[in-house]
Amino acid sequence: MRPLALLLIAALTPVAFAQADRYELGARLKAFEAEWDKQTDKDARKRALKDLPQVTQQFFSFQFGKAAQTLDEARFALLSDQPPTDAVRWGTSLYPEVKLRLTSEKEVPVTIKQFYTVKAEKPKGVSVLAGFDGKTWTTVDVEKLPVKLSVPIPESVKRPADLTLSVEFRVDGKTLATRTVGVTVFEGVTGEGFPAADKLHTDLAALKATPSLETASLKERATLLKDLAGGTVPESDMPAAKRYAEAVEMLNLTKEGKPFFTPARPGDHWVSVPTGENGKTVTPCRLYVPEKLDAKKPVPMVVAMHGAGGSENLFFEGYGNGHVVKLCKERGWLLVAPRAGLGFGIGAPPPVGDIVDELAKRYPVDAKRVYLVGHSMGCSMAFDAVQKYPGKFAAVAGLGGGGRIRDEKAFADLPVFVGVGDKDFALRSSKSLHAAAEKA
Repeated sequence: MRPLALLLIAALTPVAFAQADRYELGARLKAFEAEWDKQTDKDARKRALKDLPQVTQQFFSFQFGKAAQTLDEARFALLSDQPPTDAVRWGTSLYPEVKLRLTSEKEVPVTIKQFYTVKAEKPKGVSVLAGFDGKTWTTVDVEKLPVKLSVPIPESVKRPADLTLSVEFRVDGKTLATRTVGVTVFEGVTGEGFPAADKLHTDLAALKATPSLETASLKERATLLKDLAGGTVPESDMPAAKRYAEAVEMLNLTKEGKPFFTPARPGDHWVSVPTGENGKTVTPCRLYVPEKLDAKKPVPMVVAMHGAGGSENLFFEGYGNGHVVKLCKERGWLLVAPRAGLGFGIGAPPPVGDIVDELAKRYPVDAKRVYLVGHSMGCSMAFDAVQKYPGKFAAVAGLGGGGRIRDEKAFADLPVFVGVGDKDFALRSSKSLHAAAEKA
């Protein structure tokens, strides 16, 4: 069973969540999950699980630094049965704050800060190395925190480009910890705005096109690009150059009356799905399209619904290191993760039945094999969806959450799975849901 911590990152109230903190916590969680996947030794996994139950309380009491520290300590336990040195602990507590994730400057300003406090003094001889190409490093000695440095962007980079900033914390040449941050370089970004994003908005409005996957996604991308240029820190590394190039292609194809989202374009996509009358309801989604998808051969689709405080990115980058994506890739299945509610998932459930119908117009969805999986709040929404769209889904799985069964007929012949950890705060709700499902 996956550790409790992997299921809780979405359970935070977003109002209290600064986006930079959200990004940093996500980075720590992903680092832990990646190490968990690599570690098959049972004793190592037991060591890692020892302190993780306290993450629940830390998250819900908004002690984000403490939560990050617990995840880091759990990762150390996966790596070795010996505790890390004070120097390593101190180095791991640091992080690079990069406010300009989309920039046209020749250098990127970086501030080195401490995300949480450790019971250890700063080691002597600490230095920070930062660079984009792994060859040319900007080096600064750390006398006291915070430390500011400017990292030059290699002149050889052809803009626009999505780059990875690598940062190492060292003592006397020995690496204590490493970090990476995604940065996009682009021409024409100014303090007054981002003309390229404005032009996308203007050109799209001039088309007066019928609402579609392309027009809805274009609008979302233009807004995102402008926000990034204005200094918004994304919740995860955002390949803005790639998303801009796709937006331009979408616009050109829309002018020609051709689709962008097709079975012939496999991979991981951010797509906004319009539903309802005249496409007025738009739901941002993350979509996985398998390789070599035959447009004439129907395949199953999984609909994955995240927990409160999460987003469409959570099933792809969290939740067991994107485990659902890996399983769908192995099987050649379609996967869609819709964003629930407003902001980061607090509010109304997404119209999943309508989303499936809209995507089925483009992709060979097997209508008899559409599956629902939901975590926490998403668990409740998944069970509600079964009752709102009777006969739409072939099975439902609820993880670490509860739900209400008002229409027992909807579950009479439906395969149901309810899973929960024995230390999960949702244990009682999950047991109640399980009992209601068995009764139905």
